[in-house]
Amino acid sequence: MRSPTLASLHHLLRTSKRTLLLSVFGLLGAALIAWGATRTFANLAKEFREQTVKEFVGYVIKGERYPMVHEIYELRYRIFQSKLGINNKSETKACSRHRAFGSEVPENQIGFCRRYDELVDLAKQQLMLPKVFESIYYETEPFLIREIERHNARDAIRVWIRQKLRCLKDKYRCGRDERGLLVRVTSLDPELLKLYHALLASLEKKLFPEEATLPLDFVDELESRCTLPPKGSAHEVTGGMVFVPEGPFRMGSESGEADERPVRNVLVKEFWIDRCEVTNYDFLKMAAAEPILRKSTFPRKFHNGHYLANWEDDLQPQFGQEWQPVTHVSWFAARYFCNALGKRLPSEAEWEKAARAGDEKLYSFGDDPAFLMDYGWYRKNATTTRPVAELMPSPLELFDMHGNAREWVWDWYESYASNPAPDPLGPQQGKYRVLRGGSWKDGPEQLRSASRDDASPAQTAADIGFRCASDQRPE
Repeated sequence: MRSPTLASLHHLLRTSKRTLLLSVFGLLGAALIAWGATRTFANLAKEFREQTVKEFVGYVIKGERYPMVHEIYELRYRIFQSKLGINNKSETKACSRHRAFGSEVPENQIGFCRRYDELVDLAKQQLMLPKVFESIYYETEPFLIREIERHNARDAIRVWIRQKLRCLKDKYRCGRDERGLLVRVTSLDPELLKLYHALLASLEKKLFPEEATLPLDFVDELESRCTLPPKGSAHEVTGGMVFVPEGPFRMGSESGEADERPVRNVLVKEFWIDRCEVTNYDFLKMAAAEPILRKSTFPRKFHNGHYLANWEDDLQPQFGQEWQPVTHVSWFAARYFCNALGKRLPSEAEWEKAARAGDEKLYSFGDDPAFLMDYGWYRKNATTTRPVAELMPSPLELFDMHGNAREWVWDWYESYASNPAPDPLGPQQGKYRVLRGGSWKDGPEQLRSASRDDASPAQTAADIGFRCASDQRPE
């Protein structure tokens, strides 16, 4: 027979186990309910977001000061219409009065109002969860930005954003409805207000990426390196491009790879070529003006699935890499970019003539690869791309013609013809496009002026970039 003390202890342990199990099941049940509510709300948000975004942008364009007030009201009605089967907004009046003032609900509407309350409570609870709020916003943002661009509404949206940011900063600068909306949506929870502020600021930055804040001295220095004529230069440099006069040159290399032969005389007409490789910052400004170039919208058939893989978002290059050459761009994207500026990709012959700078040596500066570290980024002095124009320019005042990023040119890849026509553009068709210049991944051999590489025009990679050329003097 057990002692009273042992019996009591045994009973306590059994009770504790039961309590613990009940607690665990209770917590698990609560978690499942919360998870289910989140999924339900997320599905509702996804179901109605496109129409909601379209109407929101429409309200902003019309100059409505409180488009979110209108839109939340419309969204609420749309959800009620879908989930409660109402055909008239007046059908929810009794439920609204009951929630606001505790007034009686007609008996035949009790069940209806219960579901009404569930939907309203679900929305309020889920919007108060920063993770849910943030997740839904980021899923919706790409469509929102495309809709803003489609209506050319960046400036109108900026006015709305600034109104909200002022309201968040100072309650006395809010309109009555504006402040009331903030209270209803956030209950003035500090964490949620901080998130709301961050999302608004992020949206403005993505709509106006050309205003991205970089250190002014850094911007001035880099832009001056690429765009301002170097002092005392014997070459014509303007608008970030260098003039290459008409004339023949010896293209290819007898001592190089088989596809660099035969060496032949090629006549190239005058042209202009960019001093620097196109940077992430350059590409960002173009993507802001040309939505088709963005990471989420560039047609899949024109890249290999890794387009702008190192960008964090449509209008967000990796932080700190703004002045590095844009990479992970296909030949199609490079061509579109240059054409949008009124330029084009250089031909293979133009590229090599510019790289050689008037001589037949292995590199623009001579034959000795020991000096490469002064002119180009390659496997010996780099582990990734580097900001353009950091090293010495070629004798033609061009930067990074050796290394940093391989560069797309116009031509399809094939063996050289013995007697090329003037200004050769390569074959009319092919499977691969030519890449020139070598990259940070390569050794000295691939950085030679005559070295050739090739890839599918849809190829993107961490070491593939480009620069543009033009027949016209830049303005």
